[in-house]
Amino acid sequence: MVNVAAVNVLSGIGPATWSAPQAMAFEIAQEGVRQAIGFYAHLIGTEQSAAEPDAAAIAGWRAEQEAWAARGRELTPLDVRAIKRIRKEADDLLIIDDEDDDDENEDEEDEASDGEDDDVADDDADDGETLGRP
Repeated sequence: MVNVAAVNVLSGIGPATWSAPQAMAFEIAQEGVRQAIGFYAHLIGTEQSAAEPDAAAIAGWRAEQEAWAARGRELTPLDVRAIKRIRKEADDLLIIDDEDDDDENEDEEDEASDGEDDDVADDDADDGETLGRP
């Protein structure tokens, strides 16, 4: 039996050897890893619910999940190159090409040309008052 009071595993650790910005970059990279794993989980779930799931695609996505998880486990706050690489690769994987942004830009151009804000209904605005202020 081990005397728990006599064993202090934290006493030998000492202070951290990385800076606050390094710690923040590390946490952001870890979040990228988690997001990538979730991205593949979504693909797997969608494919599994298909009428005829593609087993090869599912196996490939699971392998990608495992690879991302391994990268997250191996990452340290001091490995600046790996942190930058993971952040870039996660950003590239997770980028969303949202065509709705184009429509929003067109709305803003229309507003600029006609001088009216189409997003705010006439009933929502108080005459002469700024919205959200008395």
